[in-house]
Amino acid sequence: MKSKKTILRRITTLYVVFFVVIAFGIVRTVSRFSGEDFNTGRNDARRMADGRNVELMYDLRVATSTTGFDLPIYRNAADSVTMYARPSLLDLEAVMPAGSSSGPSPFNSYSIVYGLLAMMTYAAIFVILFVIIGSLRKSIRNDDVFRKSNIALTRAIGILLIAASLLFSLMSWLEARAAAPYFAGSPYAINTAFPFNFGEIIMGVLIFIIAEIFSISSTLSEEQKLTI
Repeated sequence: MKSKKTILRRITTLYVVFFVVIAFGIVRTVSRFSGEDFNTGRNDARRMADGRNVELMYDLRVATSTTGFDLPIYRNAADSVTMYARPSLLDLEAVMPAGSSSGPSPFNSYSIVYGLLAMMTYAAIFVILFVIIGSLRKSIRNDDVFRKSNIALTRAIGILLIAASLLFSLMSWLEARAAAPYFAGSPYAINTAFPFNFGEIIMGVLIFIIAEIFSISSTLSEEQKLTI
């Protein structure tokens, strides 16, 4: 019996560590909406409170293959060091014509909707994580760590993580496509390739595979009970 409790304790520890890693990855993904980025957006909104019709886009990817190191940053004759920078991301402020606030804007798209859907998806993942971790106690008491409900929720986490990543990528892609035509003739070109976040997609696939392993373990455990 002691050995069984030890095994259950180890499985539970692995389960909790697994979900903590998922939560940490999600926090890193949505961190662009907090901290310095949040303060930047808030200060930009304050500066825009002058009645202008302005739209903002952040973190537009620059096609660095067509851009050189052409921004002088540092030059000192004493140490003979000269430094130049090449931007890879740009923040864009588009000032619309006066009186066009009620009309269609070339930057209006569904990107904001996709961004909100992605945030809601990440919120759903957090809720599911808490539900699963909370149900682990009941599972251990019933000697059923690999409960079907937990397995189904784990599958849902994998699917939602992939969906949220694709939604964020779609939002960035739509913004890039809307802004790219306005950079014609400028030193920069916007990268309009679809920005897949392969790290999150791979993590979502791995979570789904782990859920399938849990499902197989559950099936084998039930078959073993029937043979006893």
